[in-house]
Amino acid sequence: MEQYTNEHGKTCYRGVTEESPFSRDLFYDVDMSYSDDGDTQVAFHSEVGSITVLDRMTGFSGGIRDIETGYRDEKKRFWLASGSCDVRNSGATTVGEAIEWIKKFANNCVPSEEELAQ
Repeated sequence: MEQYTNEHGKTCYRGVTEESPFSRDLFYDVDMSYSDDGDTQVAFHSEVGSITVLDRMTGFSGGIRDIETGYRDEKKRFWLASGSCDVRNSGATTVGEAIEWIKKFANNCVPSEEELAQ
């Protein structure tokens, strides 16, 4: 895997496959300057898609802190696992395992059968 900065200033990796090693070191801190609730986000971008982990204060019931992990594949389909779901703590050792963990626990956004068939 080779790390580089894309034209938007984001840290990305090329040469990534589902068999590539997965670790928290692959993530970079996303600028959350618009947030005043102590929210944090990290991201990992590659040819096999993007994984983000957002720790945020929700608007639910006066504010509950939640951690959400999202995965957007190369076809722009999106899965979101919320409810203290942080893929960096999943035990995944490969990028493919991390992606499958996110898909397994996705409970908010899951592509429809039609989207998956495309």
